[in-house]
Amino acid sequence: MMIRSLILTALCLCSSLQAAERPNILFILADDMGFGDLGCYGSSQIKTPALDALAANGVKFTDGYVSAPVCAPSRAGLLTGRYQQRFGFEHNLHSPHYLKPEKAGIPLDETTVAQRLKNLGYRTGLIGKWHVGSYLPEHHPNARGFDFFFGMLGGGHTYWPTLKKNSLLRNREKISEIRTPYLTDWFSREAEDFITQDSQNPWFLFLSYNTPHTPMQAKEEDLKAYSHISPKRRQIYCAMQKCMDDNIAQIISKLKATKQLENTLIVFCSDNGGSVTASSAINAPLNGMKGCFLEGGIRVPMIMHWPAGLKPGQTYSHPVITLDFTPTFVHLAGGKVEEEIVGSGKRAYKKTRDGVNLIPFLQGQKQGSPHQALFWRMAIRGSAVRSGQWKLIQTPHHPTMLFDLSNDLAEQHNLAPSMPEKVAELTNLYADWAESLKANPMWISDNFWSAYNKKLYDIDYDLTQPTGNTTKH
Repeated sequence: MMIRSLILTALCLCSSLQAAERPNILFILADDMGFGDLGCYGSSQIKTPALDALAANGVKFTDGYVSAPVCAPSRAGLLTGRYQQRFGFEHNLHSPHYLKPEKAGIPLDETTVAQRLKNLGYRTGLIGKWHVGSYLPEHHPNARGFDFFFGMLGGGHTYWPTLKKNSLLRNREKISEIRTPYLTDWFSREAEDFITQDSQNPWFLFLSYNTPHTPMQAKEEDLKAYSHISPKRRQIYCAMQKCMDDNIAQIISKLKATKQLENTLIVFCSDNGGSVTASSAINAPLNGMKGCFLEGGIRVPMIMHWPAGLKPGQTYSHPVITLDFTPTFVHLAGGKVEEEIVGSGKRAYKKTRDGVNLIPFLQGQKQGSPHQALFWRMAIRGSAVRSGQWKLIQTPHHPTMLFDLSNDLAEQHNLAPSMPEKVAELTNLYADWAESLKANPMWISDNFWSAYNKKLYDIDYDLTQPTGNTTKH
């Protein structure tokens, strides 16, 4: 009996030690934020000291990508670690009459990163925007691995909610009071509550801001800080960015005060490129914006900060993608994301895992690029592939585009006419990837968006940061 008791005690101590060594994970996602709208990514107008400090004391990615240039499919990819095209989630959510209810979101047979972390003993939470399914109760965040949810199920929300006008839920219940008037502040206070709850387990929090997505609404004190900026829409955008950065600073202070900062992995990025026409975001030095496959639509600011595990002051220049977050987080939690066999007999196939655990690359155990190639597709609207320095874009409404990103980051010189062999090489890479997909798109966005998408490639974008107080858009 004594020996058994000693063994059980040793196992409990070992388990506690492992739990203590596993980091907390704070994943902060901005919404439609411009690539050039952080100080550490070159902004001369917007001051973002909190995020700049995370970059300076962590890892700044120069070539961080999302898997889609619009909100919902991008989120579906990062939550599963799989190209969302593999399960038919290519466009922003749309529920035509013929669609089976269980398919109107991330399919129920897909496993989210929250489910994986919860199974590994993590306390899990989502605060903010969901936007990957709400048709059935089974699509709700509480049913997809999140112990706690506060936010909205859809894609947008007023920043000044009232009891009469809001779409906010606390878990599955409508809110009964307004905690604080401005939504970005409210999400941040809920985040502070979550990370300071007394718990023996490590935690995973997905802080999914809708900042700086439309509607363009900011607090007066933040607007005053940017009263010199014009046009007005750009002023509001800058103020919204300031508010988000100020709130992130408060959350970091709370992590310090509770002695959690050292062993908390903080990841920050945007869900897609900035919306130049809707919010006056600036993606400079990149061309393009949200909705298209130019770099300004799919390359985003990306920062990782983890004092206990990552050397500070790193700049990582190999291409990575938000699909990599799932295997990275699961690895740090002590698990592994493996390819499962789905079906049986002749219909059996591997459920491909596209993300890569980035930790060995960031800690120097692995060299080179985590990916041979990265791929993008939105049915009817076009596709893209990047391999090394080369990027190919094909759309229904423009000639094939080929760019050498090492010499032409702003994608100004189309080399497709002069380099047919390289076009063929990348086209074949894309074709092999497309043939590996096991699902067709479950829905396609309205025709209006196809026409709108065509215009995005023809806009004259700012390719340099503004030197004064006035911006073009």
